[in-house]
Amino acid sequence: MNMLPREPWFDRDRLWDNFFSPAFRVGDEDFFQPRVDIIDKEDSYLFVAELPGVAKEDIQVHLEDGVLSIEAKINQEHQQEGDNVLRKERRSGFFKRNINVGKAIQAKDISAELVNGLLMLRAPKLLPEPQQKQQINIS
Repeated sequence: MNMLPREPWFDRDRLWDNFFSPAFRVGDEDFFQPRVDIIDKEDSYLFVAELPGVAKEDIQVHLEDGVLSIEAKINQEHQQEGDNVLRKERRSGFFKRNINVGKAIQAKDISAELVNGLLMLRAPKLLPEPQQKQQINIS
């Protein structure tokens, strides 16, 4: 199965500008790119996304037309008037990742869990139907 990430925001001209930056801007929001591992298990696929600091309520996962989408949003607390920020390294913004999974998974049995900043999605493989012996009549 071809499980390549689909990134509609990819811009070859901006690749080197953004290479060393953990976040970059898309429109009015910062876009962050957490790592996603895809593990092929015997009976399922395991997708593990690093989402530290993201609340469960701020994560959306859906499957449509053979594409698994993971979206998340991080909101930082706002500064109070009079605060003087000397350095700001924590990120805020949104994340979206699309992964082609095709028709090889059982969509209704996908499970998700968020543990210690790791979103783990387990997608059971669609088992092939066993081929039955079929008699072919000769005319």
